[in-house]
Amino acid sequence: MLRDASDPVERYRLVLLRLLAGLFVMAGLQPGTAVVESLPRGVKYAILRVLRQAESATRRLVMAEAAKLDAVEYVPPPKREKPAPQRSGQKKTRAPRMPLFRLIDPRRFLEELHPNRRARRAAKKKSREPKLLFRIAGFDGQPDYEEWSEGTPEPSQDDPLTATAISRRMQALHHALSDLQKQAHRMVREIAKRKAAQAGPKSVPPLRLGPPPGHRKRHVHAVDAVLAACHWLATREAVPPDRGVAYH
Repeated sequence: MLRDASDPVERYRLVLLRLLAGLFVMAGLQPGTAVVESLPRGVKYAILRVLRQAESATRRLVMAEAAKLDAVEYVPPPKREKPAPQRSGQKKTRAPRMPLFRLIDPRRFLEELHPNRRARRAAKKKSREPKLLFRIAGFDGQPDYEEWSEGTPEPSQDDPLTATAISRRMQALHHALSDLQKQAHRMVREIAKRKAAQAGPKSVPPLRLGPPPGHRKRHVHAVDAVLAACHWLATREAVPPDRGVAYH
């Protein structure tokens, strides 16, 4: 379906698709269901520098599209009966399925709930330093011989890291940006489901209050400005002002 290019939702959708295309090139992937098992540390972190913000901006575009649709009443799905197990020696192989784009914002990370996180980071950093195992001193008190342990080597940018999850997130994001209308209908059903739910975590709105996930006070990438604009489109609420802009 052709969309109006002057529509801000369509404009930012195309911008996000262009940014995502660069991530696919970095990962050596093609849009679809393919995944890569590992990526170099530098490449994976460069993708994560943009991916979370792009996902958050896409959720807000979906919310802006869902606001144009009529509200629906949530109807719980019927219970499915489990099929009888088949006694066959051959295992069924399923074709790879397109991962589903997550419409719900992740919960805010609270440092107060993880008091030991900084201590673990400090201990991990200290483990990379060499430690004195033993020292032999002479009669004059000066050390004649020292034995030091080899500290943990510093991580290299070329170290392979698992990338299956990040690949699936990229594919799900591309699938969502390719059909915002379908995601908007999903969002309408999700909102109705959460309104009908009892008080608790499953009843909170899909978009959390305050700055969106991935918001950075200082813009370090073009996706930060896109995220701020998409957040305003969905909530008509401006994120906190930035202290300077630096695009790379």
